[in-house]
Amino acid sequence: MIKNNLLIIASIFLTSYGFSSPNIVIILADDLGWNDVSYHGSEIITPNIDRLISSGVELDRFYVQPTCSPTRAELMTGKSAIRLGITRPISKNQKLGLGLDEKILPEYLKEMGYQTYLLGKWHLGAFTPEYFPTRRGFDYFYGYLQGGNGYWDHVHGGGYDWQKNEKLNRKKGYTTHLIRDDAIRIIENHDDQSSMFLNINFGAPHTPNEAPQESINKFKNIESENRRIHAAMVYEMDNAIGQIINALKEKNILDNTIIFFASDNGGLPPNLELYPGIFNLPYKLGICDWERPLSFEVLEWLCSNFDGASSNMPLPKGKMSVSEGGIRVPAAIWWPDKIEQYKSTNFISMIDILPTIIDLVNYKGKLNVDGNSQANVLMNTGDSQKTKYAVIDVTNNVLSLVDMPYKLISSNGEYELFNIINDPTESTNIAEIYPNLVVKYSQELSELPRGENRSLPLPEILRDPDLFGGKEDRIPWVEKAFDNAKTK
Repeated sequence: MIKNNLLIIASIFLTSYGFSSPNIVIILADDLGWNDVSYHGSEIITPNIDRLISSGVELDRFYVQPTCSPTRAELMTGKSAIRLGITRPISKNQKLGLGLDEKILPEYLKEMGYQTYLLGKWHLGAFTPEYFPTRRGFDYFYGYLQGGNGYWDHVHGGGYDWQKNEKLNRKKGYTTHLIRDDAIRIIENHDDQSSMFLNINFGAPHTPNEAPQESINKFKNIESENRRIHAAMVYEMDNAIGQIINALKEKNILDNTIIFFASDNGGLPPNLELYPGIFNLPYKLGICDWERPLSFEVLEWLCSNFDGASSNMPLPKGKMSVSEGGIRVPAAIWWPDKIEQYKSTNFISMIDILPTIIDLVNYKGKLNVDGNSQANVLMNTGDSQKTKYAVIDVTNNVLSLVDMPYKLISSNGEYELFNIINDPTESTNIAEIYPNLVVKYSQELSELPRGENRSLPLPEILRDPDLFGGKEDRIPWVEKAFDNAKTK
């Protein structure tokens, strides 16, 4: 009944403005921290992200998985990452990716006549061509298949990873600029006879820390060099977002465009000594700042890839953790002149985005999703439909269930319970005060539907020889993947 009512509301809403199929622009930042945006008080100035907040709906309690691939899988499917079996980043050496039997967002939209574009990061399968985005409903792909990339050389794990429509592309330039320029080109050349779905996945501010020097110089007030570079990366991304919005305006389609912005997970903070296991090893040994022999290549990789410069303050920890700093991220939805501006404190998660978008474009088909449409939240006509959200850390040893205002963290048979509305820093464990809630939530965690594991165990990912780089003159993994694609 609720679903039908929302569809009616959306249909009336769209018809009243003379639009049936608005353009959709989804913008994902990569590892953007809670305190990396100026509207949260950061020293990093982000006027264009702030514009989305000041003009649209600020999603103040928006939740995601603590790492890249799980969150992106949820966005594409509307299903829980745990159900999908994607609980950690997908490695390029595994022959699996997001399940081929899963119907994903661009496929739904293509049924309605949308032109579908993906720019930037994919990270949902790269080993075999069946998992390429152009085989999954996207008409066009320009970017990289893996989870990270050099911003200038476009090399990951010793292999060049920059493509356009299943062909290696040797376009030179800074990644953020290349993504921006192609987005603007697509908008300028857009055929007004069809609707556009433009998914822009920036690499920024994911490591490696690289930015144009002139942008770095703008943040001389920041003491930490890593933080200055990080700020410059965020600045460049924010600038690109502003130029993309201006392109929509100049094309005269901004008013009929839904823009959703979020980070894929919390930022990677510099204090990784707080983290368990292998990730804090270089910090325990104190070896991140001196010359290391080749035998230390694993630690070298950890130092270079996990020396974060983000800030999630006042939220605790960050990326890879089920703590608030890892899973609560900046987010907003803007539909100019169609949705009124306000700050929503409703609990919404990434699995809700697909059904919400599908609802807003008045899709008539059936959905097989775990999330709920939040169209009523956007229209400020009611509270969110979602009540619970399960997240899992990168080691898969820690599970968490969020059920506002409570959050249970389960780790090896031990439990912590927090009231995250009153205590967002998770400073006071109230498990002993509410034992019945602990029993209830722990039971629900144990009963979570779990799909076939589509992510390699962490030790196997770390044993991947390509993960630690290598000579670029050998045949890189991505060229092998494209050779395979030519035969299929």
